[in-house]
Amino acid sequence: MADKKISKANGRGKGVAFAKWAKIDKAQRNMLVAVCVASVIFGITAVGVVYLCKVIAFNAKVITEKNTIIDNYKKIQTNLESVSSRVNELSDNGALEVVARTRSSDCAGRSIGSLDANSTVEDVELSRTCTALRVIPDALPSQMNDEATLASLNWLLLWSDPSIVIDGISGTDVEGVTMTDKDGQSSGATLQPTGAAVSINDGSAKVHKALDTIESSIRNFDIASATISWAGGTMSERNTYIPETIELNATYRAYYSDSVRIEKKSKKICADDTSDKCTGRRRK
Repeated sequence: MADKKISKANGRGKGVAFAKWAKIDKAQRNMLVAVCVASVIFGITAVGVVYLCKVIAFNAKVITEKNTIIDNYKKIQTNLESVSSRVNELSDNGALEVVARTRSSDCAGRSIGSLDANSTVEDVELSRTCTALRVIPDALPSQMNDEATLASLNWLLLWSDPSIVIDGISGTDVEGVTMTDKDGQSSGATLQPTGAAVSINDGSAKVHKALDTIESSIRNFDIASATISWAGGTMSERNTYIPETIELNATYRAYYSDSVRIEKKSKKICADDTSDKCTGRRRK
């Protein structure tokens, strides 16, 4: 009887031990599952945080560039308003009107207002032909036009004296010049040269007046080269020689400016400036 009781007690002990081991094993499995789930959640969270940080940094770069563009637009708008105001002031500039060409009779008694968004085509045409600003295209054209340059030079010679003897005016090639600032550095100006060869054969007074008229022109004519010869003449009371006729062969250099256009620019903003897609490099 005693042996049977001991045997039953050992059986119950073993059963309790197996139950405890089963509970421990289950707890370990639950703990392992919980750790795995926590690891997955932590990994996803870490990846999400890194991604959000990159997105925030990229958006910050985009916002910075947008602010720069906005500032540039504001600066351009301010400059345009300043230029418009100065141009409107020049429309009635007396100094420009002094050197202007003949004015159309249609401009008499007409008021020249500043141009705005409500200006009509007639207002624009009136501004071109009736304001003092009409001398600006004569002073510095925006495109090469040899015929207009030769006609302008011929007009200046005839203006100096309608009877002056002009042997010929023709276009010719001239070398360009490098524009520099006051410090001798290249100014980056876009002036382009155009040449005109002039031959005059007349009295010294007429030739001198012709040269003086060209020199005082609103459009800049620089002498690139010149040869002078004379014939006949008399001695003045001051014992100086006054030639009877002078033959002047000169090559003049006039200028025109390259037209200015609005240039559109684009900029690529990358989250990673060193990536192949950003730099344009091809993977080998």
